[in-house]
Amino acid sequence: GLFQLKTLEIEREIAPCVEFLCEEVGIYEEEIPRILELYPRLLGANITEMRGNLDYFESLEVSEDDMGSIFRAFPALLTMEISHMDEVVDFLKEAGVSNIGRFVTRLPPVLGYSVERDLVPKWNYLRKVRQYASFEISRFPAYFSYPLDRVIKCRYEYLHTRKHLPIQLIPLDEVLRYGDRDFAVNVAKDDDGSFYSAFVENRKKNQKQQSRKRRRKRQEKVHRKS
Repeated sequence: GLFQLKTLEIEREIAPCVEFLCEEVGIYEEEIPRILELYPRLLGANITEMRGNLDYFESLEVSEDDMGSIFRAFPALLTMEISHMDEVVDFLKEAGVSNIGRFVTRLPPVLGYSVERDLVPKWNYLRKVRQYASFEISRFPAYFSYPLDRVIKCRYEYLHTRKHLPIQLIPLDEVLRYGDRDFAVNVAKDDDGSFYSAFVENRKKNQKQQSRKRRRKRQEKVHRKS
C-alpha cells in the first residue's frame, strides 16, 4: 500500500513537469530521463517560473525552433534567475552585441556566466589585443567560453612575444578554436607543438614563482606591522 502511495506521489510530481518539458519546451519524451538525470532540480521546479524563463528567451528573440535544443543541452537555464540573465544581456548590449537572440543561441551558457568574474575581464583583455572587439565577439561568441589565463592570454602572449606575429590581423576564432598542437602548427607556424608546450610550462613556473614572491611580501608586511 505504502509503496503504491509513494509511486502515485512521484507520478503526480513528475507528470506536470514531463508534460511541460514535452509540450511547451519542445523536448522529446525519450530524452526526459537523461535530462532529469543531468539536472534533477527540474522535478521540484515551479512550472510557472520556468514558463517565465521561456517567455524571457522569446523576448530575446530566440527562435522557437532553437529553444528545444538549447534547453535539451542546458536544462539549468529553465531555472536560472531572470535578474542574473538580465545582467548578462545588459553587459552584452554595452559590449556592442546588437543581435542578442542570435548570440545566446550560439552560446546559451553565457546567460549563466558571472559578469564580474567571467565576462568583464575577458572583454577588457580582448579590447587590448583586438581593434574591433564588438565585431569579434558577435562573430565568435564562444570566445567567452575559453579560460582567460590558461588559453586566451597564454596564446596571445606566445604569438606576440615569441613569434612576433601581427596579432591584430589573426582572426580571433583561429587563435582559440584549435587544440594546442594544431594552434602551434596552423596559427603560430611552428613545425610541431613542442615550442608552445615548453612556453606553457615555463609560463606556469614563472606564475608560481611570482605568486610565491607576492605571498612572501604579504607575510613580511604582516610581520612588520605586528
